[in-house]
Amino acid sequence: MLIAGITASTLVFAGACGNTEDNQAKQTKTEETVKQTFKTKTVNNIDMKIGDIKTTESVKKDKNMVSIAMSFLNNDSAPVGVGAGDFKIKSGDKTYDIFPQGNNFGDEFKPNEKLTGKAYFELPKNVKNGTLLYAPMGKEQASWSITIPEAK
Repeated sequence: MLIAGITASTLVFAGACGNTEDNQAKQTKTEETVKQTFKTKTVNNIDMKIGDIKTTESVKKDKNMVSIAMSFLNNDSAPVGVGAGDFKIKSGDKTYDIFPQGNNFGDEFKPNEKLTGKAYFELPKNVKNGTLLYAPMGKEQASWSITIPEAK
């Protein structure tokens, strides 16, 4: 009986270890980062810099989740506010707004302070490049040509 108990415990333990690796592989989101460099642009005394662009698979089979890292420096003499909602991606004849459920940045920051964060977009898998637009209140004030990396 003791030998049967030890054998059963060993099999359960070995099976659990094998399943952990499979589960981790399934839970890992595939991600690719394309190293692109972008010029810093200044709009209304705010320096805007675009960082890494990452793509992961979305839960929707025909979509990808794209995150764009951004940083801002307030060169103005008063506090200013910037949020991910001020950005859009235009590709072809379609324009895509931020993904509202994403952990998007947005805040007011004081003079000489820096704000960093990410903007999330859910894009169709066939979108490979586009233009990131800074368009607060619908008025385009800056743009960057971007390449959307493939999720692998």
